[in-house]
Amino acid sequence: MDKNSTATSASAPTSAGLSPAPRNYVLFVVFIAIIGAFSSLVNDMYLPTIPTMMKEFHTTPSMTQMGLSMAMLGMGVGSVLWGSASDRYGRKPTLIISLVIFVAATVVSLFSRNIEFFIVCRLFQGFGAGGAMVLSTSIPADVYMGRQLAKLMAVVGMINGVAPALSPVIGGFMADHMGWRGIFIVLLAIGLIMTFWTTKYKETLPPARRLSAHGFSDYVKAYKSLFTNGRFMIYVTIKAVAIGLLYAYISSAPFILQTHYGFSALTFGLIFGVNALAISVGSTLALKFKVMKQGLVVGCIGMFVFALVEAIIIWHEAAFLWYEIFAVPMLLFCGMIFSSSNTLSMEVGREEAGTASAILSVVKYLFAAIVSPLVGLGNMFHSTAIAYVVITLIALILARMAARLTPLADMERK
Repeated sequence: MDKNSTATSASAPTSAGLSPAPRNYVLFVVFIAIIGAFSSLVNDMYLPTIPTMMKEFHTTPSMTQMGLSMAMLGMGVGSVLWGSASDRYGRKPTLIISLVIFVAATVVSLFSRNIEFFIVCRLFQGFGAGGAMVLSTSIPADVYMGRQLAKLMAVVGMINGVAPALSPVIGGFMADHMGWRGIFIVLLAIGLIMTFWTTKYKETLPPARRLSAHGFSDYVKAYKSLFTNGRFMIYVTIKAVAIGLLYAYISSAPFILQTHYGFSALTFGLIFGVNALAISVGSTLALKFKVMKQGLVVGCIGMFVFALVEAIIIWHEAAFLWYEIFAVPMLLFCGMIFSSSNTLSMEVGREEAGTASAILSVVKYLFAAIVSPLVGLGNMFHSTAIAYVVITLIALILARMAARLTPLADMERK
């Protein structure tokens, strides 16, 4: 790997073209997919063990849930810092350091004897995982553009959609046999493997293209330039809104499927898995559009239509068959948004890909954090139905704004 050196530009990387593509494309896709799933692995895999942890630590449900909140906080802070650091110092050293922190925090957490110690470990675990999450979208933008980038972003979009749905299911199968420490040992193994794997990859952001920041104000300028870029923020917010719908579904589905419809934990997991596949299919369907922005707009329209019908079904507590029939296409169109919005936002923010990816992650999880508790207010059927309509209506308004944007060069046509 090239040694770090200071970029010659005053405040932004010079345009030096794309870095050479990895020799083994399939392995590169697998690598990006795994680091893209880190946020879900960290938060969602151990969800089924939370009741057991509460008993082990002799604490309250709210204190146990703080482990989730602190990990989310760590990922949010980490996204901002790791994104900026990778633009200045390169992707490879930034990812290695973040993964080392993740591994160290995971090791220490295994020795937790009280909930307070565990919560602090979760903060640092999330902070380290934030680096993997951010770089899963900035690294591809270093080596691909246009249709090639869209294909890889489809994979990342698929992971963003499938991982939150499948991780609790996988964790549920592991919980009875391994407990929360066993699951954390699996996370530790994944962290070690990915750290070693990262050392084998070449740097994708050469010194000539790095951000030359001489102080805190330079980082602020980098974020300000993207936050004030209307085109970029429209794409980012559409992605965040779609994630918000996904988390509204994830937060309400256990109650609706198990408590109301009476399905077992195993059947619940199978239904979740089928619906997760719909997200995967949607992510790949976005590539069928010659104009990437059209795929985004169609995704928003389809998501709104089926979410509206699904909201009516939920509100009236209709039969499960109707609930499932309209949930599948709703999530399919959601998947279309994941891959198309990832591609479009990273194309706009290519010159500061680390910072752009950080904003994409922070805004996304901000929406998820806001939406998740809202579906549990009052009557869950009514609050979920309202959340579906409001969220997708916002996406529809943003889609109209995106459709009216003047194409920027050829990127939105590829």
